[in-house]
Amino acid sequence: MSVRLNYHVPAGTQLMTGGRSFFLYPQKGGVYRAEDVVTGRSEMWTADQFLDRSSRPDASRSYHNVRGNLASARIQAGGLFHRDQLNAKGRDTVKLRKALMVGIEALEAEGLKITGPALAKLQNRRKIRDLAQPHYPDRPIWITPRGGSTRECAIMPKGRTLRDYWTRYVDAVFDEMALADQNWLKGNRTPRIHWRVRELIDQAIDEVHLDLKKPQISVALSHLETLITLENKRRAVREQSELNCVTHKTVSDHVTMINATALAIARDGERAATNARTRGSTDTRALMIGEDVEVDECKLSVLTPVRKTGFWTGLSAEDKEALEELEDYVTSRLWLVLVLDVATRMPLGWTLTDAPNHEATLDALRMATRSKEREKIMCGCDCDPMPAVGLACVANDNGSGLRNGSVKAALLGSGAQVVDVRAYHSGDTPFAERMWNTMESQLINLLHGYTGRKAGHLKGYDAKKNAVIFREELFRLITRYLIDEYPYQNHYGTTVFGRSPIHVATQLAEEGWAIAVPSPQDRRLHLGWRKEAMITDEGVKVFGLPYNSPELQKFRDSTKRKVAVFCDPDCVNEVTVIVEGHPAPICVDLSWTEMRDMTIPEVLAHYEELRRKDPANLKDTRVRLARLRQERFDYLKSKAIENGLARSYMTRAEAGKKAAVLTAGMQSSEPKITEGTVAPGTLADLECDPFAYDIGDGFEPPIEGDLTSGTQDERAVFGRPEHAGKLK
Repeated sequence: MSVRLNYHVPAGTQLMTGGRSFFLYPQKGGVYRAEDVVTGRSEMWTADQFLDRSSRPDASRSYHNVRGNLASARIQAGGLFHRDQLNAKGRDTVKLRKALMVGIEALEAEGLKITGPALAKLQNRRKIRDLAQPHYPDRPIWITPRGGSTRECAIMPKGRTLRDYWTRYVDAVFDEMALADQNWLKGNRTPRIHWRVRELIDQAIDEVHLDLKKPQISVALSHLETLITLENKRRAVREQSELNCVTHKTVSDHVTMINATALAIARDGERAATNARTRGSTDTRALMIGEDVEVDECKLSVLTPVRKTGFWTGLSAEDKEALEELEDYVTSRLWLVLVLDVATRMPLGWTLTDAPNHEATLDALRMATRSKEREKIMCGCDCDPMPAVGLACVANDNGSGLRNGSVKAALLGSGAQVVDVRAYHSGDTPFAERMWNTMESQLINLLHGYTGRKAGHLKGYDAKKNAVIFREELFRLITRYLIDEYPYQNHYGTTVFGRSPIHVATQLAEEGWAIAVPSPQDRRLHLGWRKEAMITDEGVKVFGLPYNSPELQKFRDSTKRKVAVFCDPDCVNEVTVIVEGHPAPICVDLSWTEMRDMTIPEVLAHYEELRRKDPANLKDTRVRLARLRQERFDYLKSKAIENGLARSYMTRAEAGKKAAVLTAGMQSSEPKITEGTVAPGTLADLECDPFAYDIGDGFEPPIEGDLTSGTQDERAVFGRPEHAGKLK
């Protein structure tokens, strides 16, 4: 059995909801008459409609108008209904007076008639103080003022004043806001600036200050003086008093009253204002590690020296040592591509690049989906990095290295969802955007060659002259920061609650809240590099590394074209081969065991190191080889002369003479018909053969024309028989 309640609503109750305010008056039959405070229009509400509107999140009920009087109206007229709407001094005053009202109420309960003289008696004042002090523990309450400072104490008002407060308090149905003073209404409330001057101030601000060129307030003030001068000329014609111009501070105060977002849109543009003043995210965007990942690229505010290549590599050791101080350096700013996990705020992958491109983005994504122990060892990190993580959803902006077909195809192939966020909307990827500011303030700002946050930020610092950190050293510093420092700092972002990112990651990992890592073959097919190679007896060979397997050798003779080979740049142990016409990919192992567990860049660097030679030694070697070959040629030539051997070669002049003799008298002639024969197809043609005659009695010439009039055009022509498909 359900109980249906019919709530009691006092007449005159004010209900505010949906931006509207109503006075409620109960009627017979369980309905309510609602009067709009602004328009005065009346509506009839049922009990369900009243409950629905009063239970909305923005609904608020007030009973101040149930017993309306001057005591409560004096506060309500100012729109103040709660103690927190007052300033700190007003809140303290209300709290003190309400505590005193508790003491007066206790005296009334004892039978004391509340009058001014009664409340002025010392014994009654002491009782009021003793009863009010527990309700006002902020400061001690003094009955009478004493010498010295009164900041550390609260002075009890006189008897008549206490009686006035008590009367207002009771008349307002014990509303504490009736005890507040309307101090905000003190002073001269008449406007000191003419209404027409205010209009001209707004016009000057609109026409001058709210401009994308960002003029100063002084320029708007100058324009205001011009407007007031022109207005005074018109007023003089109408015999009106002149208007006085305001000061710079007055115009500045008018600008301050403009909404900050509106001011940013007018002076910075809508795109910049949207990016700078967007509202942050306070929602839980991800619950699992790898569920939501943000990828972003940023040009670091630090210069790194890059040595010019070319002539330097060709110099000898002595020349390098002599010209080392004069070596030319080129400084540049590198880009950092970062992959950040939203659930834990942990960095998953990062890489440095000269310019944003899809290769750098794929390298960062591969780093996120693999172990980072190699970077830990190479950079000398003390803590363990984030393990390999699968990617479920990847959000990126319109960066040239992020939003392209190669990256999208790789992510979709590896099972990730791609979300393209809006450009110049930092609220779409707030966590990665916040990460750049944190890294710059804690790491980049301290590096030699720091260029500042914007142009002209560092007035007395020459970043180009102080650029001494090379690319490898910069990557080592960034890696140590992202592994050893940043994950162990307290993070106060949404859903983190002051914990460190590594702490959050550890808790989620223990509970099993992590996206599964893609298989090695999927990483090679979608995130790896693609090459083409021919299958030989030794398998396939890419980047100088041989791969072979029994499964691959089955296609040795049947496949004559190149096959597609997919390799993982971070691991050369296996590759995946796709054969045309074969449904399944083939996993092939590295047959060169010395190169196992290396990366392709390490293999190529190893090749380069083995083939690198000193230019001086290389020149001596070439001279020695040339001398050896010349000595061998001279020896063989002398042996041929001694033994009278004929030459096995000839010069170009001798070969030309022999060719001229061989081709002399050679000519092409057209074949002629042998006498006594006819050409094929002309056996019965009398015109072609002079020795052909007509014999027999059955010959009759045509009625019209002669024998050469072409009367035999309709004779049967016998071609080659049709034998297609009949010789099987």
